[in-house]
Amino acid sequence: MSLYCGIACRRKFFWCYRLLSTYVTKTRYLFELKEDDDACKKAQQTGAFYLFHSLAPLLQTSAHQYLAPRHSLLELERLLGKFGQDAQRIEDSVLIGCSEQQEAWFALDLGLDSSFSISASLHKPEMETELKGSFIELRKALFQLNARDASLLSTAQALLRWHDAHQFCSRSGQPTKKNVAGSKRVCPSNNIIYYPQVKVWKRPSVEKLQKRWDWRWKACSTMHPSIGPSLVAHS
Repeated sequence: MSLYCGIACRRKFFWCYRLLSTYVTKTRYLFELKEDDDACKKAQQTGAFYLFHSLAPLLQTSAHQYLAPRHSLLELERLLGKFGQDAQRIEDSVLIGCSEQQEAWFALDLGLDSSFSISASLHKPEMETELKGSFIELRKALFQLNARDASLLSTAQALLRWHDAHQFCSRSGQPTKKNVAGSKRVCPSNNIIYYPQVKVWKRPSVEKLQKRWDWRWKACSTMHPSIGPSLVAHS
């Protein structure tokens, strides 16, 4: 019995060590990409891109579930070229994570104003036809995404929204410039650095939703005993 417990403890320790080691390796790699523009540009060559249009992610339907397709840099350059866009638009992308094999993941919004393109945004219907998907509001599709895609797309949307809202310096009024990874924006006139402060909405568990419902029902029943549950559901 003691031998079995010893083997189980060693296995548990091994897996904990492996998970911790993987997490540290990924964190160090992401930090390098955020601080080194050249390393981030190199990572884009072999990385994957999630596409958005006006903060709505590109999704495809598969077996009553949404999937977030990823595109390589070469595919993205071909797509932009087909719609008469400059490949420099890719510089608007932001780093959102990486895999255990250190494949960097980026997000790019093709519907927001771009400083690298004369035409501000690409037409949504044409893009959806070409990409064989649909740009759907994240809040409507969140519960039909797997956990990884939901987390990545939430982070990507928050970062893209932050960059869209902080294109100018609050002190000088001059346009700010993002680094390649999108981890900061710098005002060239006074060298003030702006870092994104984003709040990512996380999908609540079933238990949390049930507790929230029970609390609202009890509160409403106490204050207004005659009110039915239909009104509580919309509160």
